Amino acid sequence: MTGWVSEVTSVNQRTRLGAEATPGTSVGATKLLDCFDWAFGIDAAVTPYRPSGVKYDVTQEEDTEQTSITVNGNLDYNGVIYLLASTMGMVTPTAANSSATAKQWLFDPPISGSVQPQTYSIEQGDSVRARKFGYGLLTDFGYKGTRKTPFTVSGKGFGQQLSDAITLTASPTEVALATAVENQFNVYLDATSAALGTTLINRNFSLDYSFAGVYGAFYALSRATASFSGHADLGPKTGIKMLLAANAEGMGPLAYLRAGTTYFLRVEAQGAQIASDGGGGSDPIYNGFVHDMAIKFGKPSEFKDEQGIFALEWDCNVVYDSAWGHAQTVTVTNLISAL
Repeated sequence: MTGWVSEVTSVNQRTRLGAEATPGTSVGATKLLDCFDWAFGIDAAVTPYRPSGVKYDVTQEEDTEQTSITVNGNLDYNGVIYLLASTMGMVTPTAANSSATAKQWLFDPPISGSVQPQTYSIEQGDSVRARKFGYGLLTDFGYKGTRKTPFTVSGKGFGQQLSDAITLTASPTEVALATAVENQFNVYLDATSAALGTTLINRNFSLDYSFAGVYGAFYALSRATASFSGHADLGPKTGIKMLLAANAEGMGPLAYLRAGTTYFLRVEAQGAQIASDGGGGSDPIYNGFVHDMAIKFGKPSEFKDEQGIFALEWDCNVVYDSAWGHAQTVTVTNLISAL
């Protein structure tokens, strides 16, 4: 049609990622993650100046600029490793139970010291207009769900200064969807790390996990750096909330709270079968998500109704256990061999 102009429409702003070998060194964004919704913003800090005797500002300077990242979506056996590798550190997958195709990704965020997080070159847009930034780093990761609602993930982070009107990387690969459905989850609570995954919690109505404030950007005086200079490790806030029936099982944590006892929690999801060559033979291998934590129980909520059941929510802190040697680990099993 004569005179027709393509608009920059919201529905066409698709996001793609490329795993960087060196933080901030741009690469092609070759992977599409359709299990997540991405939102980006130009995060600029500006300082105006108004001299005495003047009613209006006369100058304004931009002090810093970075790109804010917000991500939400389904907990997906394939997609979640992209978020975990950024917040918990880069890992190399291994064969899952000797399988030739299934992979196991073990994330074990350190108690002390640094590990290299996976950063991404990120592109968003369409053929009408697109934008890109590097050093995409997630500082927050969380998930939550119930038996009646989907398990979802969320994250926040930052990246370097955004470049507008770029050409998108051609022919990206779509990462296969593998949603972790709420009826695939079990939750276990045990007294020792050796017993992790033994004692099922039968009346757990909801979970809400958060790993927040893992990294922060820093700015050094350097004309060569248009955005932040790098990132530094911070002390993350890590915890999980569980809504339990106020029966003997759900009231047991009251004694653990009063004694300061460390307990061990496993959140486990098992999805579809993805291979049949486990253990070097014909054993089935399934999509999997296993999150193990050492926890201490904190203040519970008021008693309340949950689907007709008298219940209370326990706010738990994830802690380091010296005998176990960890605070938390996440193991994901899928068919992804590399980010």
